[in-house]
Amino acid sequence: MIISKHLKTIVFLTAVGSFGLLCAAVKPPPFEIESGMITYDIRGSAQLTPETNLSVKGSATFHFKEWGEIKVEEVNGVVETQGAIEYKETVKRFEKETKDKIITADFENEQLLERKKSSIKKDIQSIQTNYLDHNGTETIAGLLCDVWEGVGVKKCIYKGIVLKLESHVYGVSYVKVATNVVFDINTSENCELPDYPVQQFGLFRGNIKTKNIFKTEKFCTVINDVASDIKENKSNDVVSHFGDQAREKFINRISRDIFEKKQTHLLQLLQTMKKMRECLQTVENPFEANQCIEHFSRMRLKLGNDENDYIILWDEKRKNSLLDKIEEEIIELESRIACVKRAKNITDLSTCMK
Repeated sequence: MIISKHLKTIVFLTAVGSFGLLCAAVKPPPFEIESGMITYDIRGSAQLTPETNLSVKGSATFHFKEWGEIKVEEVNGVVETQGAIEYKETVKRFEKETKDKIITADFENEQLLERKKSSIKKDIQSIQTNYLDHNGTETIAGLLCDVWEGVGVKKCIYKGIVLKLESHVYGVSYVKVATNVVFDINTSENCELPDYPVQQFGLFRGNIKTKNIFKTEKFCTVINDVASDIKENKSNDVVSHFGDQAREKFINRISRDIFEKKQTHLLQLLQTMKKMRECLQTVENPFEANQCIEHFSRMRLKLGNDENDYIILWDEKRKNSLLDKIEEEIIELESRIACVKRAKNITDLSTCMK
């Protein structure tokens, strides 16, 4: 009887312990709504250097199902710089998140980049508001959401879903706000992946994963990462303590992809202009002249200059006038090219081109 009684006690305690462990392992779903679709408006701006300003304009479509366990976001927009550095790029981003992995579309190379998520289950709703203070409510897209604020960041969250996100870090502003919300709909088709082959990060050679982080379409992600670093310190002193040095480092980080593309384009542009000059010296009609400038026009478009170069009339006077103008531009660019080659970041390049 005594042994039987002890066995019953052990079984009972084991059952209670197992139940407790089971309960402890269960985390609430990311969202309190089963499925939905949200469209966002995106705006961003920054003074990259005293001579160069940046602007971001775009939109995003967000689909989710299974209470947020499966999420898909598609972003389309334009990133543009004006001033010493003229640059314009249309960006597109697609990211799908499931319970165990994150898949990003690399449209340039037509492939899917897949990485596994941490095996440690996290309470997403708690993470959303870590180091933030609740500060009332706000109505976004017709829904009353809770406002959470911290240093450099402000969120308006409705049942676990961020309807508005504002980041203001080192003078760089980024705002993403919901404009239309539809819940409890069938989003299965919208959660499908593009028809590209899948590449796992573990199969990459070199440092492709790290390079991908700094692509222009990741601009918003980098801003949010830095905002998270700041808010964890819960102090405005974080921004002011490091001053200009920290801001310059941050600016060079978010604009790394723009810098690398612009530097390459400038070096290629010089060679293109020289070939164009040589070609124009021998042509006798507008058709041939336009063939000479075609590649140059495409190069300028990449650099953000959409000026119409099309030649309608062509005679000796117009020919010499155009050649003189090209010669002046070649001399001007050649005077800067050594500096362009030495540039290590957007700050250096802006100084070269001012």
